[in-house]
Amino acid sequence: MSIRHVVLSDLHLGAPDSLLTHVHDNGEIADGPSEVLAAFANGLHETLDDQKRPKLVLLGDALDLGLSPFGDVSKGFLQLLDAFYPADGPDLFDREIIYVAGNHDHHLWRIAQDNGFLSALESGEIPDDLESVTRIFGRPLHHCRLMESLFLQRPHLRDASVKIAYPNWGISDSANNRAVVMHHGHYLDGMYRALSNARAFLGDGEPLPDTMHQLEQENGPWIDFLWSDLGSAGDVGNGVGSLYGVMLSAGASHDFAESITRRITGGLRAKLGVNPKMPLKYGITLDNLISAAIDMSAGRAAERQRDGYGHVLGKDEIEDIGWYLSKPMAHQMQQELPNMPRELSFIFGHTHKPFQDELLIDGFDVPVGIFNTGGWVLDEPTLMPVQGCAAMLVSDELEVASLRLFNDPTNGEMAPVRVEGSGRLNHFADDTAAAVDRASAHWADFSSIVHARIVEEAEKRVRKLLDRSNSELREAAE
Repeated sequence: MSIRHVVLSDLHLGAPDSLLTHVHDNGEIADGPSEVLAAFANGLHETLDDQKRPKLVLLGDALDLGLSPFGDVSKGFLQLLDAFYPADGPDLFDREIIYVAGNHDHHLWRIAQDNGFLSALESGEIPDDLESVTRIFGRPLHHCRLMESLFLQRPHLRDASVKIAYPNWGISDSANNRAVVMHHGHYLDGMYRALSNARAFLGDGEPLPDTMHQLEQENGPWIDFLWSDLGSAGDVGNGVGSLYGVMLSAGASHDFAESITRRITGGLRAKLGVNPKMPLKYGITLDNLISAAIDMSAGRAAERQRDGYGHVLGKDEIEDIGWYLSKPMAHQMQQELPNMPRELSFIFGHTHKPFQDELLIDGFDVPVGIFNTGGWVLDEPTLMPVQGCAAMLVSDELEVASLRLFNDPTNGEMAPVRVEGSGRLNHFADDTAAAVDRASAHWADFSSIVHARIVEEAEKRVRKLLDRSNSELREAAE
């Protein structure tokens, strides 16, 4: 049994606080892979050994377009290419990459939508609108032009390609009665369903859409507006910082929600001549609606995120996963497959907290294997043991194993790299664990390098936080 796909999420390439980004002390992006990225590639190479090259799936937020300029992001992606597809060595992965956009890089899906619409126009067709979602199963049809253009920066990779799917991509196997479906995870987060919440607030149905088409059609523009290209917003984008950083305190998240509300209402008046005080329904004004939508999404999401730093799954998160799998995702699977699979594995990221488990989901006969990839950035100025990262490995028979790469150190120690399954019988996890053990020396080097980088980054954040606090105290005293 061999590894068919390797799934990575939340790389945040180009972000200076990503453990994978090679950045100079002055903040400029450096050439070549970082120590962490090089060690990770080396560990994977030794683990995969002489297997057929698996396909790489980048499951959203691989590019930090949400907070980093396009130039930094592009240089960060080239660092990844140099590690995974070196000019002077064998490729680590197949040269066709599957890309599933997330919230930070939703802009890539918007580019693909625009290109699809333009292609239809050039062929003489006028579509009704932009394509909202792609098929879950099968080879994606859209190309990621940004990444493919960056491949051209490396002459030996001119035949490589990146196919983009959104918001899900998956693989099914009728012979084994299994399927694996992947989604970045942002639609499990109420913040990114704000316009669906706003629709329900006005009394028009339930806030949780039943179909992927409705979910993306209602909320895709909101993600674009709020988040997915903020890195190109100059000082405004730089000033926003990490949303999770804002969520560290109730006051900060409240200020964030208010500033976003002012940005929207001010823009409506200045650019469109729309009066935010205009009445809509039941005495509710437009600015009332916008403020409520922001508070229901950003404010409540912030509160849930703060409460969730000590655990990976709470009651609300489990309910959101249950809704997503049993309603919009199941609806699309039923449209695409002749029969629903008996065994389903669901892979997502977004939370930066890796885990694996099984959940009972309405409509599925057996518990669904749930796998979270975690992420490669630190979300807090201090270390939290639930934060960390994993790579998901998918076999040719569609079994899934979690390659647990790291969690933030506990008592100054890092847990070793290891393989874990969701709990069901999984021979693939056992076989992969043996391969990881054979490469244990390389993974030990990786763990040591990651530990040093995490400690270094945490110390920087603490110093920055203390400097800011001291500055605020001096200003208050003056």
